[in-house]
Amino acid sequence: MFEQLLAEARNELSWLENIWSRTCPHLTVPASIGTEAETYLDHVVMVRHANFGSLQAFDAAEGNLYLIAHHNFDRASVEQFARVKKRDAAPCEEAHNLQASAFIEDIEEADVFPTLKNWARRIGIRAIQTTSIFDHSGRLIGAFSTYYANPHSFSGEEREATSVSSQQFRSLLIAMQRTWHPC
Repeated sequence: MFEQLLAEARNELSWLENIWSRTCPHLTVPASIGTEAETYLDHVVMVRHANFGSLQAFDAAEGNLYLIAHHNFDRASVEQFARVKKRDAAPCEEAHNLQASAFIEDIEEADVFPTLKNWARRIGIRAIQTTSIFDHSGRLIGAFSTYYANPHSFSGEEREATSVSSQQFRSLLIAMQRTWHPC
């Protein structure tokens, strides 16, 4: 069972590497960091009983978020959101502006962009948690999100757990950014 999951993760990582090379070839994701990011994201999604997850790296030079790892999204969604302008990523933008996590407990009831609602409906998402990730000097370096198929009331424990996950993802993104070179 473990070997099958590992093989699936490697296949997924290979496919993501292909997307990375097309969307922003100047950003490199070392295989070890990509694998660790996928593994940790899968763990976060499982522990939080979420249905989907994503980890994005922020490229300040271009102002874009790039998908580094995902959990359970179909390929069309991954390709559509492989590169997102930060201003077009509503929950990420809110989390960045607040410098805290953004929690949308029911997207159908929330005041969000219609394109976000349409995307969420197509995928089957009703609740979102997004946390911006900052380096030690306070610069945005990425974001991670968990997504739920049903409306979800986030407990205090869940809200606190985002900071622990953020620290782990921060370490991965900082290690990855050391390998980047300008466009």
